[in-house]
Amino acid sequence: MNKLHHKDFSIAFKTGTDANKSKFKKEAVQGEMYFATDSRNLYVAETTAGAIDATLAQFIGPEIFNVTTRDTEANILASTPTNPTDEVNIAFGTDTKDFYIYSGGSWNIYNNDS
Repeated sequence: MNKLHHKDFSIAFKTGTDANKSKFKKEAVQGEMYFATDSRNLYVAETTAGAIDATLAQFIGPEIFNVTTRDTEANILASTPTNPTDEVNIAFGTDTKDFYIYSGGSWNIYNNDS
């Protein structure tokens, strides 16, 4: 668990390819996120899947959600990037498929629970 303002939190991203997002639509819960590693698009479930597939909001590729660092967890956690004011560094663990966000003091890990 990570801490934000002294509260436990965890954000899970499912990952896959754009071609596999149809499976995500069949089982998604409203608010759940899916990151397509091939197109670098981020999808957020607008509804919960049930008798019909969930509807997804799409945030298009590198212009909106740019993961500039792709490396192993060990290399990511050993790094200390310099962030511009009010910005964070987002990394993707090639070995863990987890996301790592550096906000100026430590890395927060967002586990891929898929």
